[in-house]
Amino acid sequence: MTRVIDAEFAARHLAGLAALDAAIMFAARALVHSFPAITKVERPGESPEVATARDLVDQCDYFLAALDAHWQVIAAYLPDGHADKSKYDNLSF
Repeated sequence: MTRVIDAEFAARHLAGLAALDAAIMFAARALVHSFPAITKVERPGESPEVATARDLVDQCDYFLAALDAHWQVIAAYLPDGHADKSKYDNLSF
């Protein structure tokens, strides 16, 4: 059975997802700043701190991808033209 949600609930849910996205990005960047070696190729004998920090940043990437997929599902409930329909609408490259 498919549950239908209203646009107001979807917008609130997306606000929570945006906060979660920002927190994960902050954590990943803090790890990279704290352990710059994780941006380099893994080396035999590197410290456990660097190895686990690298793994944690990788897991953050996977979680952000899953979060994005969930965002798209929830955003589908918003009316066309809604500002949060796509979180990429306001990005400039």
